Amino acid sequence: MGKCCSALACVVGLLASPAAWAQDPAPPPADPGAAAAPADTPAPAPPAEPTATAGDAATGGQAAPATPAPGTTEPVGEPPPAPSQIPSWFRVDADNLGLQVWAGASHQLGPISLSSDIYLTTLGTAEFDIGPAFTFGPVTINPMVGFAFNFVTQQPAALVAPQLFTYIDAKPVYFESWILGSFSSMFNESVQNYLYSRDFLLFYPTDDFGIGPHLELSVDLNEVVLAADDPATAGVNEEAIDNTGLASLQIGGVIGLNYGTGNKLLLYLGYETQKESQLNDKIAGRFTFIHNF
Repeated sequence: MGKCCSALACVVGLLASPAAWAQDPAPPPADPGAAAAPADTPAPAPPAEPTATAGDAATGGQAAPATPAPGTTEPVGEPPPAPSQIPSWFRVDADNLGLQVWAGASHQLGPISLSSDIYLTTLGTAEFDIGPAFTFGPVTINPMVGFAFNFVTQQPAALVAPQLFTYIDAKPVYFESWILGSFSSMFNESVQNYLYSRDFLLFYPTDDFGIGPHLELSVDLNEVVLAADDPATAGVNEEAIDNTGLASLQIGGVIGLNYGTGNKLLLYLGYETQKESQLNDKIAGRFTFIHNF
């Protein structure tokens, strides 16, 4: 009887062991492809994967948020913000007209690049200009029209048209030309209409320093009618005033400096040849700061 019980126990143990193994399967291989690879061909090393941490287990297997870099609030590994798809610029001029501020941009409308800008002065005048820009290799031609409004007098100030801006950037040579007409007499007979041109050439012996000649002129186009109630012109003999012809002609030189990423300085110093446009002396000049975004 004892032998029979021992034999029965052995049979039950043999039958129970496979059932126990079936409840505790072996862990899968780290690389699913490695188990199916032939024994004589080593499986390629799996690509590097982030090592699981206790934090992964706590979040149900999801990756923990990226840790900010020391001294910043930006997560490590996040891509930088995408750059603006609209080229734009900011400009400040300081000269005998006071402080002047520009801001402009170019919008691509199909095959056309449409340029626009706003122009502000300390005298209360604001101007908006717009026009297409055409680029041919190193040459860009930008005709524009503009309208100016004086927010001090609350009146229209000028129709600024036509305008033509030409830029040639063929390093080591850079050329820039402004030609524009400003017509104010349609809004105020005591304001001068004029044609203005600014032209300069820079030669860059190094990447960040350029120097060259500068020419600037202004031509009066109409005879101004003096307002009788204007204290600034009281007692002036209108017949003694020549309102037409060359009003200003400046000849000088300009220096261009690259001043950090996207920044440029222009320093102009010239000589005013027209006596009526000389203020306290014959020196003319301008300081310009430009930033391109």
